[in-house]
Amino acid sequence: MVPVYRYAVSYAHGRDEAWVARFLDELRRRLENAGGPRFHRLVPPPGPPDGRAGSYGVGTADIVLALCSPAYFNEGPAQHDWAILALRRRLGQARTGVTPQTALSLVWEPVDRRLPGPVATADALSADRLPEYRSLGLALLTMQAPRYRVALDRVLDAIVARMTAMTEAAAPAPELDDRFAGEAPDALSAEDAAFTEQFRKEVAPALPATTVPRTLTGRGLLAVRGAAPDGTAPPPAEDVLTADALPELGRRILLVGPPGSGHSTELARLAARALDDTVPGRAGAGGPPWGCRIPFVLSARSGALPRLDGLVPTLAPLAAPQEPAGWAARQLRSGQAFLAVDDLDAVPVANRAAVWEWLLHVLRAHPQAPCVIATNGTGVPWARLGDTFRVTGLGPLTPDGVRALLGSLVATSAGDRRALTGLLRRFDTDPLLLGVAGRPAAAAALLRAAGGPDRPGPVPRHRLLRAGVSAVWRRVREEPAGPAAPPVPVPGLAADQVPDSVLRSASGLLAVAALGLDSSRIPLRTALGALRDPGASDAASPERLLAALADRAGVVFRPGPDTVAFPGPEVRTFLAAQHLAHTPGADADELLVRHPSAELRELLGQLRTAEAGTGTPRSVLAPTDGPPRRLSAGSPPPRPTVRRAEARSAAELRALLRTDTVVTELRCTGPVDELAALLPRLPGLRSLVLADDPSLTALPELGACRSLRSLRVLRCPNLRDLTALESSAVMFLDVDPWPDLPVPAGLRRAPWLSRVNLVTGGPGVRPAGSAGAADAAGRPGTGVPESAALPEVRIRRRLRT
Repeated sequence: MVPVYRYAVSYAHGRDEAWVARFLDELRRRLENAGGPRFHRLVPPPGPPDGRAGSYGVGTADIVLALCSPAYFNEGPAQHDWAILALRRRLGQARTGVTPQTALSLVWEPVDRRLPGPVATADALSADRLPEYRSLGLALLTMQAPRYRVALDRVLDAIVARMTAMTEAAAPAPELDDRFAGEAPDALSAEDAAFTEQFRKEVAPALPATTVPRTLTGRGLLAVRGAAPDGTAPPPAEDVLTADALPELGRRILLVGPPGSGHSTELARLAARALDDTVPGRAGAGGPPWGCRIPFVLSARSGALPRLDGLVPTLAPLAAPQEPAGWAARQLRSGQAFLAVDDLDAVPVANRAAVWEWLLHVLRAHPQAPCVIATNGTGVPWARLGDTFRVTGLGPLTPDGVRALLGSLVATSAGDRRALTGLLRRFDTDPLLLGVAGRPAAAAALLRAAGGPDRPGPVPRHRLLRAGVSAVWRRVREEPAGPAAPPVPVPGLAADQVPDSVLRSASGLLAVAALGLDSSRIPLRTALGALRDPGASDAASPERLLAALADRAGVVFRPGPDTVAFPGPEVRTFLAAQHLAHTPGADADELLVRHPSAELRELLGQLRTAEAGTGTPRSVLAPTDGPPRRLSAGSPPPRPTVRRAEARSAAELRALLRTDTVVTELRCTGPVDELAALLPRLPGLRSLVLADDPSLTALPELGACRSLRSLRVLRCPNLRDLTALESSAVMFLDVDPWPDLPVPAGLRRAPWLSRVNLVTGGPGVRPAGSAGAADAAGRPGTGVPESAALPEVRIRRRLRT
């Protein structure tokens, strides 16, 4: 009797599934025609998956074929399957004294990382196989079978021969049930400890970790750590914690803040704590964050993030040749490594969705891996995050922190020390200047503005404020890599589509709108209302303009649902003063009465005095080296479109406007108020129908509806006045019914009207001053000059039964 051996397949399901099925079908035919022992593949029963982490049949099959690929080690069942294989091999060797050979590694896709020990031992076909097999793998050989038929046949014959030899030479491996399978030790991680130490020696934070203490701000942070010491509930206002307590907030953290807040240096501090072995201890302020000794600090500035098998070449290229395949995925899966993502705001808007998709996919596959993402809030999929992420931000530097940071930045020369001393002395008497310096980027900019050999005397206050606010307002332009390298464009939405002048004006409007609020967080509808101004850009909607502000400026876009925030009241005061100083006709005195602010009044007076003396008014946050740079404006994003919509009241029409939907045809049934004000705000309106309104005696004003071309009036018997057509772009008019009255002569003054259809139930209608209906077309005898452009009037009589 011919023996029957069972084999199972371990691979990354869902990846090239059809080609895997085609390859296994070809292998099945080869095994049936080989003439040796019979082989039967263990196929999972039909039905929904049982939720197991590994492949079906690995614990009971005589031979396991492992289709190795980068996805197999990073996302597939390799971790679980090879643990089962190693346990079966160890038990078989202990029982019989002969080590069973149960695994056969096959190159499905080339893996450029070093294979782990158990996988490399089972890879018996790579040593002397064809170059096509090693360079292309079985995936491409199967996909392009006609082209590589000879190579694929030789590889399949070798697989059949190897499987036959394994059944004849090796002792059978014991079968494992689910109880033993759950206790299988990790086989692929046997070599990970040595490489982990090598990676820790090679990797280094991208930025030096600062020693200046920082604080975290956010709502509900104290609730994470428990109640207050006296047992009371935490206050509803924003909580403040030390930055060292960041890991205590959870394993998913969104660090939201404007540019220049110090997010990069804080991520570098986390990496330094993870790599520091001098203070071993528990996870928290005294030990590595989350207990993780492996930091993966990634920068998205290039427009994308590396794959899991590309983390080590990106962060520690010297250690990459020794990396075992799947090492990074195993560290994340076990919770021994954390992800820190920076420069997400530098990614072009078109690529941000892909970056977030990659991040969310990795976090779903590795739920134990901590993650910190620094962003200004633009492009964050808030609805998909839910309660998974804890939202927090870095608080401004304390006065002592500002002094410590400036002391670490200043050089040892006497001039720099003198500039630092003068700047610190001004901080003692100027709280507005000290508040602006609360951001690390602004503090460094103030030091540069106050020092230098070309500063014979003290720098005026408004110039220092301009330098500090500009540092957190304008994204730093990257310098080219070499003297002959082309200039690097500023990334982000604003660099491609919104002029800088529009952003400066919008920032001033937002600052003025926020003057009377106790907090710098502004509801989104309030911010949008402040931006809906005749001076706003026509090239971008308010939503896109706010997103551009967050990309280019010190404004945080949606730190929570429906909010916009400034980095601090000092920046808000400066922007408001700049806006009022350079806005013609602004009634600043009335604003100061409604929102009394001594700092705003003093700064506004200084700006007006300084610029009146020079005679050259400066625009808001204009750069000091020339006029403001204007960038090309692009087209707005496509809006949702519907062909027909209906409104029965002004409230329904306003609800339609709030959806920002393009409506081609609108039907207003019954009395609808405020049509003259609401219709121009409806984008893309081409056809308007007014029906069943006995109170309608005159057409609403249609001059602002630039896209309207067709107008129909149905069952409005009291309509008499059509003068609104004289200032509109309507080309086609239908009135049903039209009373037994002459056609108004004023239709000739409608510049775009070309055809009029009137439906009447009477004996007939004559145009005013003409002899017949046909004369309304402008022919001789109508009493109208031939040069007048009259519409074609068609009168149709309704037949009554």
